[in-house]
Amino acid sequence: MTRMIDNPNRFHRVLMTGLVIILSGALAAGCSVTNASGNQAKSVKIEPAAKQKMDNKQELDADVVSSSQVNIITKVGGDVLEMKKKRGDTVQQGEVIFTLDSADAARNREKTELSRQNLQAQLDKTREDIATNRGVYKNTIEKLQLTLADLEKSYNNIRNDYDAGLVPKSQLDKAETQLKTTRLDLDTAQKQLANLEATDPLASLKIQIESTNVTLQDIDKTLSDFEVKAPISGILTDLNPEAGVTVPAGYVAGVIQQQNPIKIHADVTESALKLVRGKQELPFTLQGSDAKMTGTVTYLAEVMSPQSKTYVLELSAPNADLKLKSGMRVKLQLGGDASQDVVTVPASAITKEGNDNYVFVVSNDLAEKRKVVLGRTAADSSREVVSGVKEGEPIVVLGAQELKDKDKVEVRK
Repeated sequence: MTRMIDNPNRFHRVLMTGLVIILSGALAAGCSVTNASGNQAKSVKIEPAAKQKMDNKQELDADVVSSSQVNIITKVGGDVLEMKKKRGDTVQQGEVIFTLDSADAARNREKTELSRQNLQAQLDKTREDIATNRGVYKNTIEKLQLTLADLEKSYNNIRNDYDAGLVPKSQLDKAETQLKTTRLDLDTAQKQLANLEATDPLASLKIQIESTNVTLQDIDKTLSDFEVKAPISGILTDLNPEAGVTVPAGYVAGVIQQQNPIKIHADVTESALKLVRGKQELPFTLQGSDAKMTGTVTYLAEVMSPQSKTYVLELSAPNADLKLKSGMRVKLQLGGDASQDVVTVPASAITKEGNDNYVFVVSNDLAEKRKVVLGRTAADSSREVVSGVKEGEPIVVLGAQELKDKDKVEVRK
């Protein structure tokens, strides 16, 4: 001992060698403990994947929207005279919503009506004059025809007397002149009557009256436009004018939404599409209510929307009592009311990694990690397994969070 102390270098080497041996032994012992611990079976509790009855009813949220929405647009301008409806009122097609001051248009109609009456009076007077002239011409012709017949007889007698030397030549010439003059007068009267019959002296007045009548119809149409009416039946969801305000033609005065029938809009996912396609009607319920209603399928998109990755579905439903209103939400019943047997696992058995779900299936004392596709949630919070495990397979329901794939497990009783 004294010699070792006397040689410090040798003592130092011996001391270091001893420390290395001690540390190596401790490290080896630690590794042995770790390995022993790593090979130990992990205690877990299992339950078999079991079938249970689950309601087959599948629901889809949908929005209630108006079946039609139309703007109320003024066709003429003017001062708002009277508001007959207010925002929120239910109106029928053709019902007056408000009126505009039509005094100027009414005066214009009165003037046009007076003009039409004046033209009508002229027409009536001209018609009477024509009838009178026609009668005069006919009477004149008849008289001339009688006179001509008498003159022809007289002329023939004078001619015979002249040939017999009983009358002078001057008397014959006078009779001949009277005969020719009467024939000319008769011809003139006949031509005047024919001209009267061939033409329509009333045509110009008739055209003026017809044009005035058209003008009156236009004025009446304009006057009716001073009553602003509902273009469709529905609810006045917006109404802007107030009495006394001046509005121009083409002014958007409000909006009417048609609520009966009502439209229901939904976005259908790829997985739910098979439950909708081919159906003509779908039942639905109001959120928070069990009362069922039915809508008729009016549109189902054939092509998926690239933005939402869904298919547009539209239904039409009667709404006479206006129970359904725009902005409400309903639940479409896609899968009927029948129940079906499905494979389920407890919620505690499911582990999640990112967007994927997994369970551990015990086989030969090893935990096999399985990816599963989940479906609906049962009343007891267990989850439907669409794919990944079969009925009866032992599933880890306690201790799953501590497991890795192929870990050795010990099943607790």
